[in-house]
Amino acid sequence: MYTIKKLGIESIDAVLALEKLCFPVPDRWKEEDWRRLLERDRDTYYAMTDGGKLIGNVFICNWLGEYDYVKIMNVSVHPDYRGQGIASQLLNRVTEDMTRLGMYRFCGETRSTNIAMQKAFESCGYKLDRIEEHYFQDPDESAWKYVLSIQPPAGN
Repeated sequence: MYTIKKLGIESIDAVLALEKLCFPVPDRWKEEDWRRLLERDRDTYYAMTDGGKLIGNVFICNWLGEYDYVKIMNVSVHPDYRGQGIASQLLNRVTEDMTRLGMYRFCGETRSTNIAMQKAFESCGYKLDRIEEHYFQDPDESAWKYVLSIQPPAGN
């Protein structure tokens, strides 16, 4: 049975191992980047586990009070677990948790060739906002920028 939970700096080794497996591109995010992000209060690492094994994540930055949106920073799914809707389940959990905190706008992007992530965003209600050319390197690729806007409950 899969479980979604939040992880912190104590799980740095598992986080780095999953990232290396999912994104073998050198110099993507360095260990120092992950350490800094995992220690910041506004950032949250949502992990999906299968028993004790880390099989997927959504890493977010909550800009409540500054920009008032949630930035989807990173989504990873272990290659052996892809095609099961794990990214969508994690994105939906983020939406549930953050709307309880009063956040109603969510932003994220993916490579133009990452059809699976585009489908995950769209299955969770995200809409393609714009395409930004030459956004990614190694290789040079456009970014598909997605936005999810939720109507706040009456009285908010």
